[in-house]
Amino acid sequence: MPDRSLPSVSDVPRPSFTGFLAWRDLDHHVSLLYPREWNATGGVPIQLTPPPFAPCRAVVSVEARRLPTNVEPDDATILREGLEAGVRSIASAQIERSIADSVGAMVDLELEHSYVADPVGDGAGLTWRRWLRVMYLKDIQFTISAEAEDNGDFEYWRPAFLSIMRTAQFADWAAQATGRSWEAELSQDQELG
Repeated sequence: MPDRSLPSVSDVPRPSFTGFLAWRDLDHHVSLLYPREWNATGGVPIQLTPPPFAPCRAVVSVEARRLPTNVEPDDATILREGLEAGVRSIASAQIERSIADSVGAMVDLELEHSYVADPVGDGAGLTWRRWLRVMYLKDIQFTISAEAEDNGDFEYWRPAFLSIMRTAQFADWAAQATGRSWEAELSQDQELG
């Protein structure tokens, strides 16, 4: 008989958000929105995590860095091939979706895959799903990695992941609220509704 002491993810309503905060990288001029209820910790990369009372775990890692050379739109295919090769180097990785696109000078890569976690540590031996988005504009690389266990947890958090991924931009979200871009005196995580 199944253990009914804890609800399964399918029994739990989808997450809802009461607003968003703007995460901003003043050095690389990238930003994104994340659910107000989530926690932002760390330095580089920053880790976005659901609140402790959430029914299941997830983590989103966000990092921007300057490259030694500019990326051009014609580089999209080779960058996608390199990303796929890197993911395939994970012994258990299964690529589910991979796309490369360019809009103006920006190159945008997305890849979704599953993998079995290393046998040591938290989540060891479990199958996880990861959604990667890597965006390039000139010499800036902006990487977002969202992951959760592939037992329904990933699908539970997909709405949050989608919001984070689709609001990532090479522009300042705080300017939408304040009319001022990239000002250091604005709080790091600007409230946006």
